[in-house]
Amino acid sequence: MTPQEIQEKVNTFLTDRLEYEPSAITPEAELKRDLGMTSLDAAETAIFIKRTFGFQPERGAIKTLVTIQDLYDYIEKNS
Repeated sequence: MTPQEIQEKVNTFLTDRLEYEPSAITPEAELKRDLGMTSLDAAETAIFIKRTFGFQPERGAIKTLVTIQDLYDYIEKNS
């Protein structure tokens, strides 16, 4: 999967499933500070990654990511 495809899938998930504002979805946006990602959101993100990209994120890994770009990079590295 290309980096562009990963970004599109992640962005769609963040706006459709977690209901973040599309205008807030930028690579430099911080998951917690800018989007307000909660522990429940992080758990849903881990499930999304497993179902969409075929790997189980390490326990607590999503909580350690700071920006949306970090999330893209994490998925690309582990896919």
